[in-house]
Amino acid sequence: MAAQSVLLPDAMSEGARYDVSVILPFGDDEELVGIAIRRTAEHLRGLGLSFEILAVDEDSADNSHAVLALLRGEVPELRVTHASARGRGIDTGAGRAQGTLLVVATPDVAAASLDGVGDACRRLLRNEGDAEVALTKYTVDHRIRALAAFRGVRLLGAAMHRRIVKRLQLHNLAVRVAGPTGVAAKSGFSLRAFARIG
Repeated sequence: MAAQSVLLPDAMSEGARYDVSVILPFGDDEELVGIAIRRTAEHLRGLGLSFEILAVDEDSADNSHAVLALLRGEVPELRVTHASARGRGIDTGAGRAQGTLLVVATPDVAAASLDGVGDACRRLLRNEGDAEVALTKYTVDHRIRALAAFRGVRLLGAAMHRRIVKRLQLHNLAVRVAGPTGVAAKSGFSLRAFARIG
């Protein structure tokens, strides 16, 4: 049974089928990818959001696909797709997503905790900004508004979310940035990112 949407029918972005599309790029992550998918699905169901999870293969050579195949019955919201190369998973996922919002995380983060994602989703669904980034953890943004920022991008490693912030700001989007502990980040980012949120 699908989760009930927290949006009014006319509030959902044009062409969106879900409240949230989670982009989860993976490589050789067989130990984490199953846990990440389960926890992400449980988290979003608990929030009452309609969602899809796009597990994007970035040239995995381990048993990650076997793990995902076992999860399909348990997590019907799961879709598996392939990126052209390592670091291209977010670009690929954003292009195939069907949600109003995009949530970008890695398997290690999604397997541990997605604390804060629900609050970010609620704010953005109320149009309180264009994107929210918790450095080293996740990015949440409006899919349509942020799509150009992800086009052609190659994102890898711990600096991935910092690079996303810069790309979103270059597209003049209102971005709220927090450090890994939830404290607002000050260094390296324009204060304009905060001023537009209010």
